[in-house]
Amino acid sequence: MLDIGSGGGIDCFAASRLVGPTGHVIGIDMTDTMLAIAQKNAPIVAANLGYSTSNVEFRKGMADAIPVIDGTVDLIISNCVINLAPDKRKVFREMFRVAKPGSRFTISDIVADQPVPQYLVHDAQKWGDCLSGALTLTDYIAGIVGSGFLGIHLINSASWQVIDGIHFFSVTLTGYKLPASALVSEVRYATLRGPFSRVADELGTTYLRGIPQPITPDTVGLLSQAPLASHFVLSSNPLWLDRADDRWTAVYPADAPCRWRGQFALFAGPFIEAADDDHHVYRRGEPVEICSKTFTVLQTDGYAPHFAIINRAGQHVSGDAVACASDKGACC
Repeated sequence: MLDIGSGGGIDCFAASRLVGPTGHVIGIDMTDTMLAIAQKNAPIVAANLGYSTSNVEFRKGMADAIPVIDGTVDLIISNCVINLAPDKRKVFREMFRVAKPGSRFTISDIVADQPVPQYLVHDAQKWGDCLSGALTLTDYIAGIVGSGFLGIHLINSASWQVIDGIHFFSVTLTGYKLPASALVSEVRYATLRGPFSRVADELGTTYLRGIPQPITPDTVGLLSQAPLASHFVLSSNPLWLDRADDRWTAVYPADAPCRWRGQFALFAGPFIEAADDDHHVYRRGEPVEICSKTFTVLQTDGYAPHFAIINRAGQHVSGDAVACASDKGACC
């Protein structure tokens, strides 16, 4: 396991227990003081865990020049460190380089709902607060995918701070470095179950709910990953689904007026684009204004794990209920 920006080693020591005495944990940090603290505590932690020797190693290095050989790491973690790197895409490429085929990453960071203006980018204090270096969620995920990782999806999110109308929020993301060779499988088709009515995966294939789509061996590997697998039925022959099938899933908005409360949804699921049953199209990281009815839909189990919700209203909103626009076929 590799921790980028390990600091005093707290996360590495927690990982030390999880990987066991035969596992290996590497922490990298650029500061001598933090490295000295971590190295001092390593044998103490090992003794407390009952290990004969420490399974944690700390190395001096930068996030954009990771001192680890290619293809050797099973899991990469990082907590609000990549945000501070001037060239985040280079960090993501380094992560992909050291990751073992079949491995994954889980990283937490601060992102923004819109591009950070230059007067904040050059504010030294806000750099230290993990704000000036924040990318939009769209650009952050695009950088990860551009490095080669796939199956990028949200684990959790939380509001962090609002400055001059810019919403900064924390996200924890996971993704995978798929095996170099495609899986040997009899699967030839994928049928979208829902709750989305349409999705497009990271390899460029579009799926409509209930309609079988021919897929390649590489796509089989992608759709077999945990965040995608629950949305599909994989089969060797074409398989159609309809509303009478228990595998079909959908969440429809209530047949009632809606209210606008300043809420925006940012999609961070394992697809580059997805559509619901109320004609909303969600593209990764792009804020979409939603009404109260759509907010309720996105709180259901099938949708909630894939969205970060922010509220841009500067004060309490007390607007009247609004009837759905029948000419648009949607409430928003």
